[in-house]
Amino acid sequence: MKERYKHARSRETRFLMSFDLGKLDKRLFILLSVFITLNFLDALTTLVAIRAGPAFTEYNPIAAGLFGLNFPGFSVALVLKYLPVVPLAYATFLKGGDSRPVAFRVVKVASFVALVAAVIFLSFVVGSNLKTLILFYW
Repeated sequence: MKERYKHARSRETRFLMSFDLGKLDKRLFILLSVFITLNFLDALTTLVAIRAGPAFTEYNPIAAGLFGLNFPGFSVALVLKYLPVVPLAYATFLKGGDSRPVAFRVVKVASFVALVAAVIFLSFVVGSNLKTLILFYW
């Protein structure tokens, strides 16, 4: 069992050390920019839909409850929406890693995976919002 653990650990370490940090940093920056843009578009399309009339409802129960509180609730909803940007931006712009290169790369690769998943998810959300608004105004 110990031998298998050592083998798996060395394989994972080789995998993590194979990443080119320069390319990874550029990709992280692009993904973070797309993530922030999609968050903005999601908030914008939601506002347009809510202003369009009672035909639209917010399906997110947390956001719907906060939107019911008018401007203060909307402000809290925006803070909650953009809160994930803080750790993702920190990981994106994190420099160094000389003292613990494997842990540093774990953070970078995990941030990359999280940003890819978030961009895919938000792309579907914004696409759905836009489709609904286009069909409503068409």
